[in-house]
Amino acid sequence: MPFSTSSIAAIKGDTGATGPTGPTGATGPAGSIDLTADQTWTGSQRGAIVTDNDGSFDMDAGQNFKCTPTALVNFTFTNITEGQSGYILLVNGSAYSHTKAATLKSSSSWLDDIGAEGTFLISYIAYGTNVYVTNSQALS
Repeated sequence: MPFSTSSIAAIKGDTGATGPTGPTGATGPAGSIDLTADQTWTGSQRGAIVTDNDGSFDMDAGQNFKCTPTALVNFTFTNITEGQSGYILLVNGSAYSHTKAATLKSSSSWLDDIGAEGTFLISYIAYGTNVYVTNSQALS
């Protein structure tokens, strides 16, 4: 039985073959994948936790943050990206009278809640030019 070279092309994903590096894959006609289509991930997708102790969280730097302030901070977000959500692990070594930017939307008791000594998990989501937050009780 003769050996088929077309099978080799399909395995290698050479031009004209289908598969991950063929015309429909990463090096296809435009050299890109259609990111507007639904994707199935087969591996973990995560980023490192960004340490930011001054209370100003840059959404371009990451999605999840850890903040261990040594004094009161003004909570704010920069490079606000609509649809981005994540967490802030806030570790207060003492009680602080934190403040917040006008673009950060929270409950009326939020600053008091997170101003206590303790560890808090804050969740956030950006919508428009605002960031909406909620928090856990002190964690132990």
